[in-house]
Amino acid sequence: MAEMVVRKPGIRADDIFFPAMACLILAIVVSGFGRSYFFAGMMLAKLPNKLVHVHGAVFVSWIFLLVVQPWLVSAHKLRWHMNLGVLSVALLPAMSILGILTLLDFIRRAPDDGLELTLVGDMEILILFVGLTTWGLLARRDSAAHKRLMILGTMAIMGPAIGRWNIGLPLTIGVIFALPLLVLVYDLWAVKRVHRTTTIAVSLTAVWALTLAPISNLAIWHRCVDWIRHS
Repeated sequence: MAEMVVRKPGIRADDIFFPAMACLILAIVVSGFGRSYFFAGMMLAKLPNKLVHVHGAVFVSWIFLLVVQPWLVSAHKLRWHMNLGVLSVALLPAMSILGILTLLDFIRRAPDDGLELTLVGDMEILILFVGLTTWGLLARRDSAAHKRLMILGTMAIMGPAIGRWNIGLPLTIGVIFALPLLVLVYDLWAVKRVHRTTTIAVSLTAVWALTLAPISNLAIWHRCVDWIRHS
């Protein structure tokens, strides 16, 4: 009698690494905004205004979605993963708009000191986030590219959370740049080559880190800050 053997799907390195990266991102966000937001009751936290509350809720929703999605893939719940992924299509434009509005609101409220750096830095990482994650959604049928782009794109907006560690600007930029390098090292270990999406994300992050200070010192950004604060 022929014996039928049912093979269960094995655990791949991706099934461990990408959920771990999502959890690392969640840990960074909680450590950065824990005192002012999470441990203060989230929607009950004493934030400057309702815009910041809405921004926080949408941002956290994206992070929670990012954490759940790779775990669903690791558990081979691909149908759930695809159905839940529809939320990202709504969250991404909402985060883009709220990110700009919240940045402008902060510049109007904050003391007039180093706001050019904040304006340029936050706008650049927001553009990087939107670009990489949009690419990730469009490349959803290419699982290797998709999972990297969603993680790498979200890593791009960790600056505000890491900035609240109060470790100084150079070290903050260093930590932000180190995050995508984790994916690069994983690529070299797991597939013996760097995936093209990782190469692009690391390169763009390096450009951001190296050009942030000189670009923000241009006179045009001082005029932009002045216009925002008096508009």
